Amino acid sequence: MRDKKEILMVDTIIHFMVHNQVFTLFICMALGFAIGDYKIGGRFSIGATVATLVVTLIVGQIGAFPRDEMLGTIFFGAFMFSVGYRIGPQMLTSLKIFGSRILIISIFWLVAAFLVSWGLFVVFHIGPGVASGIIAGSLTQSSTVASSLRTIGALPVSSAVRSTYEAQLPVAYALTYVFGTLGVIIFLRDIAPKLLGIKVSTRGPLMARKYHFHAKNPNPTWRRTYRLNADSPLVGKTIGGFNKWSHYRLIALVAFHGDEMTDHLEYKLQPGDLITVIGYAIHFDRMHGIKGINEVLTPTKAPRERKFVLGKNFKPTQLAHLRQHGVFINIQDPDTGNEQLFNQLRPGDVISLTGNTSRTSAILKKMGRWHTSALAINYSLFSLGIAGASLLGILGVKLNGIPLQLGNGVAALLMGLALSTWISRHRDHDSIPPTVTAFFQNLGLTLFVGTVGLQSAQAFTGAIKSLGIGVLFIGAIIAIAPHLLTLLFGRYVLHMEPLALIGGLTGSGTCAAAMTEIADQAGSEGGAYFAAALTPAYIMGNVGITLLGPIFVALLA
Repeated sequence: MRDKKEILMVDTIIHFMVHNQVFTLFICMALGFAIGDYKIGGRFSIGATVATLVVTLIVGQIGAFPRDEMLGTIFFGAFMFSVGYRIGPQMLTSLKIFGSRILIISIFWLVAAFLVSWGLFVVFHIGPGVASGIIAGSLTQSSTVASSLRTIGALPVSSAVRSTYEAQLPVAYALTYVFGTLGVIIFLRDIAPKLLGIKVSTRGPLMARKYHFHAKNPNPTWRRTYRLNADSPLVGKTIGGFNKWSHYRLIALVAFHGDEMTDHLEYKLQPGDLITVIGYAIHFDRMHGIKGINEVLTPTKAPRERKFVLGKNFKPTQLAHLRQHGVFINIQDPDTGNEQLFNQLRPGDVISLTGNTSRTSAILKKMGRWHTSALAINYSLFSLGIAGASLLGILGVKLNGIPLQLGNGVAALLMGLALSTWISRHRDHDSIPPTVTAFFQNLGLTLFVGTVGLQSAQAFTGAIKSLGIGVLFIGAIIAIAPHLLTLLFGRYVLHMEPLALIGGLTGSGTCAAAMTEIADQAGSEGGAYFAAALTPAYIMGNVGITLLGPIFVALLA
């Protein structure tokens, strides 16, 4: 009797999990994120995407889960859009520095990957499902899973054959992903620098200095508050008089008399008052020589710095009027940290203002617009990107009579690139914060792969038996061969700078773990140079590898 109750309870739980797929999916994702963060050997982790796939393939053995197409498509589109949006603004900068050679390297890498893969697939008689899974796993491009499944769904084959292909794909992906990550990290981080005769830790800073890459400069402004004693020479001066006395290098933002705060320029400072002063750090030497003042903590009510975008009617002479009205101007770009000069400021540049700007509202209206908050989210921009991707993804051609569409993923990446480039030139409009794009980048792909794993789990055991050890061998060759061939081409044909070449290889292969490892070796400034080299190749690689899967599905069907 007890056994029957236990069996009934298990059946009830299984029934609940199968018919409440959202619950099951997110439980699997929670486990996947926890397992994916675990460091193997203290350094390498398989990541949440692969871990979630493994968990869903195991959990999916309990029953047949229908795949939620809309849920997976929406979040996969959000993932690819976020990737494009995050790297878009640096694309043009990178191309100006490295020219077309980075693009040539990326194209050569993709051609090499295609030819090596095609040769192996033909020799070993690999079918569409396994081939696209190997491409996705060995080249660590999870978006290829989605693009390949879309093409498999359009194949003119029976439902049984289609189901077999759909089951083989995630298994081949999971089996080849680990070496596709570990093997490529070892090759790019340890072997490639030795083949090129460099040490990344010394080459990175050297090239960063040559091309003027540097870590973001800290904010050069100081904000200090002083209590005035009766013998202070500042007593009796007005706030405006203090500003003029310092030649407007230091600006008195506010004065506190007891519990009252004032920023009126005509207010005369009295003994016991607190005065909050702002300026560049190098100009505070003037305050150190004044008697009768004691530095104290700055009250929280003191004005805060705000970003301002210069407009087309901006004139440098307008800045002098702001200073005379008690507004401090920090001309360092708060977004990039780059130093700027007053006479070199142009429309579109960003500066920071601190003080009572209501007195200069007319001037500010002519000068430009306030920069949006870093926490502001442009929901319309995000929605437009996903909608545009759905429309753009319909475009395609036919290969072997099979429709080969651009796909929602690649289209979303391109929309992210386009919109982020536009918003970087119009910084007075709300953007999408990096925290939001990072969230969708991590969650979107993991959720999509989770839906694939649950749907394919029932055929997992049969698929893994049919694949055999040969899949690992083929995946290892496809993971390394394009890097080795492209390294030789870039070194001896294009004569590229070695670290930029490694950046091009890393970007073309879209191996995020290798990017992090090599950037850490290069240091903060060398890492910026390395990141600039890999950005154009990373975009090309994302698009190219995502399309390789559907291409092989069409060729091998």
